[in-house]
Amino acid sequence: MAKRSIMRDNKASSESAVIRSIVAWAALLFALTVLGGLPLFLGGLNLSKISSSTPHLPLILTGMLVSSFAPTLAALFVAGLYPEAEGIHSLLRQVRIWRAGIAWYALAIIGPIVLFLIADVIHVTAGGAPPERWLAPLQSGFGPGSIGWVVFGSLFAEEPGWRGFAQPRLQRRFGALRASILIGLLWATWHLWPVVLPGGRALQTPEDAAATYIRMISTAIVYAWMYNSTNGSLFLVMVAHFGHNLAASVVKAPPDSSHFHLTIALLYLVTGVCIVLTSDPWTLTRGSPGPVANRTFPHPEP
Repeated sequence: MAKRSIMRDNKASSESAVIRSIVAWAALLFALTVLGGLPLFLGGLNLSKISSSTPHLPLILTGMLVSSFAPTLAALFVAGLYPEAEGIHSLLRQVRIWRAGIAWYALAIIGPIVLFLIADVIHVTAGGAPPERWLAPLQSGFGPGSIGWVVFGSLFAEEPGWRGFAQPRLQRRFGALRASILIGLLWATWHLWPVVLPGGRALQTPEDAAATYIRMISTAIVYAWMYNSTNGSLFLVMVAHFGHNLAASVVKAPPDSSHFHLTIALLYLVTGVCIVLTSDPWTLTRGSPGPVANRTFPHPEP
């Protein structure tokens, strides 16, 4: 009895430590995001009107970089310094899990392109104008929509934070589905941070905000399914994030695309619902997950 009581106390202490590390990460995530946005906010600068002639452009771009990489920077900081966060190696180890099968990588890269093309087809079928070009090559350089932005930003800016740090810790306590929903809510809120900047509200309509929450929660479920089904492959999810940004850059939206964002979100929602209906909600996998995944989210005791 005494041994069992000690085990329960240790388990409760461990779960409490995990929650504290998540809270610390989330707090630092938003602190870094605000810090990165200060040059824009204090200068009264409209995010959509920044150009090469904007004063203090290097400072502004550095701040935007800090905000964009806030999920990963916060994860590395908390994992390295927080006593119960298991260290930076817990993040880097997941990146080295890359053997997931060619089908998973095809789904990660080609799947979003197909989904965006379906959204175009739905728009045209409903009577909308077709895009000038259905597909276009990536731009050179490092600006939005460029090769550098898609590759570097997609692979390193966010996923070590969302899936590498938050997902395994939250799903130990809440299960994969509820953890994904929590991460999706946080992810969407974080993505809407430009709303507080000068002119930011003009960039986000209520429909855009709703679509962001729908897409992020649904995508969090999809990525958790991929992550857990491949024995914790953070690398695969990073590639999937790259796949989405690649699709958003090469698949062109129709000219009258006011509802295109919502259509994409609803298609992700359909995908997420299909995953939930065909998998175990505690693990978001079909059948038994791999050995690493089993250690990541043990089923709750009856």
